[in-house]
Amino acid sequence: MTKLMMTTSGTRGVVGENLDPILTCKIAMAFGTFSVSDKPIIVGGDTRTSHDMYKRSVIAGLQSVGRNVIDIGMVPTPTVQQMIRKHSAAGGVVVTASHNPIIWNGIKLMNETGSFLDDAQHNTFLDILDNQKFDLKPWNLIGTVTEDNYAIDDHIDLILSKIDTSVLKGSGLNVLVDVNHGAGALADPPLFKKLGINVTYLYGEPDGKFSHPPEPNKANLSGLIEEMKTCNYDIGFSQDPDADRLVIVGNTGEFIGEDVSLAFCIDYILEKENKDGQDVVVNLSTSNIIEWVAKKHGATTHYSKIGETNVTQKIKELGAIVGGEGNGGVMYPKIGWGRDSLTGIVVALCRLAETKKTVEEIVSDYPKYHMLREKIQVKSRDQIQSVLDKLKSKYSEEKVCTQDGVKVYLERGWIQVRASNTEPIVRIFIEANTKQQAENWFADVSLAIS
Repeated sequence: MTKLMMTTSGTRGVVGENLDPILTCKIAMAFGTFSVSDKPIIVGGDTRTSHDMYKRSVIAGLQSVGRNVIDIGMVPTPTVQQMIRKHSAAGGVVVTASHNPIIWNGIKLMNETGSFLDDAQHNTFLDILDNQKFDLKPWNLIGTVTEDNYAIDDHIDLILSKIDTSVLKGSGLNVLVDVNHGAGALADPPLFKKLGINVTYLYGEPDGKFSHPPEPNKANLSGLIEEMKTCNYDIGFSQDPDADRLVIVGNTGEFIGEDVSLAFCIDYILEKENKDGQDVVVNLSTSNIIEWVAKKHGATTHYSKIGETNVTQKIKELGAIVGGEGNGGVMYPKIGWGRDSLTGIVVALCRLAETKKTVEEIVSDYPKYHMLREKIQVKSRDQIQSVLDKLKSKYSEEKVCTQDGVKVYLERGWIQVRASNTEPIVRIFIEANTKQQAENWFADVSLAIS
């Protein structure tokens, strides 16, 4: 049986195996007890086939501890974050397993600011859950349920109020989006309609029956890449099921990579903000391309542990202009505290229209790094420390950071090995100046930790 994953990034498990409605109900009871405010809690989720089953159990759990619920239906994860702000809510619960395979689902928890729980908040929540210290209410004090059917529209309107999209009027851009049956299939059509941009969708039914593995990486996007090679489109996008991550494909089918997709957007945001001493925050597994982009605009790059909540906390601490994660997650604080593919789409389109260049022409000026991302399955997280100890031993003469797993800084790049927050795997990140160097380092790492 696959082990249940429970971190600040959320709870994730396999449907019908270790994630059942009883557990999700208890998670909601614990979260409702944790959120002591009398303000409502937002509930939404992506399009996975088990959405309704888990959402009902979550709502029941929240009601049982006296919490009023605003149900916003099937929506992107960043839409939940925005509705927490709109309704001045106590927090939010998202039914999603993000980029995990189709057999998974899960629960993400957000606080009153619209960001994920920090470590201290998560530990308090876990104590309530583990000890089942639920604040159950009698018949006359159970929570109520109302609906907000305009959440996606409100989210889009917020983005368009913060980003000047006038450059898109009459641009004639033609876009292809791989929504892969996820929440993007619900949010993208009203977004593109308001932008006045021509768009075609791949796998556009919002039914959660993914046509390919849901993580938006090159190996999984052959359909998008091949269709882009027809040269009928100016840019291609792919989103993960809960539409918080975004990757870009150029008009000739070039997959520019998750990190460069993030850099593509950060570059434009820094140019538009145009402020002295700007700060950028990304996580430790993000490419050095962000440092290059930041320096171009006189900005400073700061690094956090992996995990959206860690990036968010660092952004708040520094008052950073922009941030994100190397998996294609753009975080623009003037809009929201989380990764938001809808924001990323708008930024990327504005950049194309303004520069009148292709994606390939824009990124041709960027330095070339080769990023290799691999993963190793483990039976339990207990095995991971021995893996990290072996890596530290092999590279004991090099500069090593242990803030999140083990990151080794080498002359022409870096290596990071860490436990996944969302799956029972060890993730390996390697960046080098050449593909061959990255592959050589991966061979060395594999041998060292075997």
